[in-house]
Amino acid sequence: MANAIEAPAISTAEGPTSHTQNQAARPANTFGYSREQQIEALHKLREPFKPEEIRYLPRVWCSNCRNSRGQGCQQHRMVKCGKCNQRMPDGGHIDLRYVGHAEATNRLLNVDPFWNWEPLTVDERGLPQVDGYKGLWIRLTVCGMTRLGYGHAGDKTGGDAIKETIGDAIRNAGMRFGMALDLWTTSDLEIIETGVDPREQAQDGPGAAQLAGNASPGTDHLARLRAQASECWGNALSLGQIILDAEKHGVADSDVPLKNGSVVSFRELLNGQIAALGQQSSDRAA
Repeated sequence: MANAIEAPAISTAEGPTSHTQNQAARPANTFGYSREQQIEALHKLREPFKPEEIRYLPRVWCSNCRNSRGQGCQQHRMVKCGKCNQRMPDGGHIDLRYVGHAEATNRLLNVDPFWNWEPLTVDERGLPQVDGYKGLWIRLTVCGMTRLGYGHAGDKTGGDAIKETIGDAIRNAGMRFGMALDLWTTSDLEIIETGVDPREQAQDGPGAAQLAGNASPGTDHLARLRAQASECWGNALSLGQIILDAEKHGVADSDVPLKNGSVVSFRELLNGQIAALGQQSSDRAA
């Protein structure tokens, strides 16, 4: 009888479903890839994407524009954006560069035709299991190297949300290999549009309740990162990435005033939220 590792993958009309097989006995080897081949693969994954492969995701940062039901505010009139090709408030939104699921899959296939992903956990039916935030943790394996990734579809529901969650998780895990990392550091982690009020920007998002309304704008980097932290206040992985970016720009230990009158460092604020999210996950698991 074949053991768990040798058991054949089940195939369907749509192809093999081996990404859900043998999770309890994952082989701990490099699948025949040498260290030199792995390093070469990492270099290929980090190659910049072509301009035609890059898309733009609009994000409205102006709170007045977000509440205007598509009409814009007095400072930002609605125009068709030349980047995202959508009708957006001029100067009241930013465009985040990203690569789609198809482009990410094509890059992975070019580097390793046998790349694979698998969910970190499965439910009683053997299907990928989402967490309490309806997000999905996965393992992405490329050239014998495996790294974690996390995907989420926001407020979307249904089958399209499942596909978007998987695609988002693959792109996120791919970023851990360096794939499209330049887009994260120059777009999602940097605001390149002009006319952004740092004080208003820092108060946007679900985490804004933690920040004082009259907080000092500080440096441009700190204001930008505070805004990003507010937008992903419930995502520990993103908050950890923001801390790393804050360390890179030397603002991780900058003071941030809170609405209760106290002052903490930016690092302390985010680490506290990450710890709280971890405790919530532990409580739900218990």
